[in-house]
Amino acid sequence: MTDPADLSTDSSSTTEDADLSTDPSSTTEDADLSTVADLLADEHVQRILAATSVDPKSKSELAEGCDASLQTVSRRVEELVAADLVREETRARRDGHHDAVYVATLDSFEVRLRDGALEHEVARMDRDMTDELQRLWRKF
Repeated sequence: MTDPADLSTDSSSTTEDADLSTDPSSTTEDADLSTVADLLADEHVQRILAATSVDPKSKSELAEGCDASLQTVSRRVEELVAADLVREETRARRDGHHDAVYVATLDSFEVRLRDGALEHEVARMDRDMTDELQRLWRKF
């Protein structure tokens, strides 16, 4: 019987960028397994990911929509950006100023047990600018 302490985690797995499908030609280094798993286990992170998967949201919009303090949302968003599960974009306002908004990049997260080691893979969505412009145009 294998001692669980002997199992190691593989943090060298690759990320597949995707436009709702995976593209193995585009790879980057994933955040380690425990970081991603800890983030995904957090209720606030789950709400932030769900909200930002639909439309770009500012931290204040996320705080209001997720029923969390601005400080809590800010901390979680920064952790998500560092893990490359959310990216920051700029949204222009009618008054000429702009806001930082956040968009989920996470498509799927998979953990596999292979040959005594845990491996993980994070697939990310690659939102095409044309798709984004069409989405925005439909709002008018």
